Amino acid sequence: MVSPPAPTVRRALSAAAWLLVVLAGLIAAVWGVAWALEGGPQPSADAVEEAVHLDLPEGTEVVDADLSQAQPPMPGDRAEATVRIESDAFGAFIADNGMDAPLLAGVTPAGTASGVIPAGCTDEVCYSATIVVTDDAVEVDLTVTLL
Repeated sequence: MVSPPAPTVRRALSAAAWLLVVLAGLIAAVWGVAWALEGGPQPSADAVEEAVHLDLPEGTEVVDADLSQAQPPMPGDRAEATVRIESDAFGAFIADNGMDAPLLAGVTPAGTASGVIPAGCTDEVCYSATIVVTDDAVEVDLTVTLL
């Protein structure tokens, strides 16, 4: 029977180098998955306005949007967007789009008012929305189906 070779510094350094390579690969894989889940830049308010076929007031901020199902626009396609509208412009948003008055439903755990904009349809889309009202803005979570 042959005895195992004696441990040497060279073998120890080689093993340490391989472990570092494997660890670096694992870290790179985790970073890659996190980067992929992060997503890309949000579309502009003009792009969201064009996709959802609703008028957004000047100064509207896009918080999140998934317009991929509405590209290219076909009847039955859906678009989802979360926009932040200044409180002063929220009434104009409701009026410009012919929406019914929002219904406040309660309070979020953070203590802000929340509610819904009753579902409805225009000539181009049907929509539903939830809202969260803060001191200076209203966050509107829109779901739109193209007609």
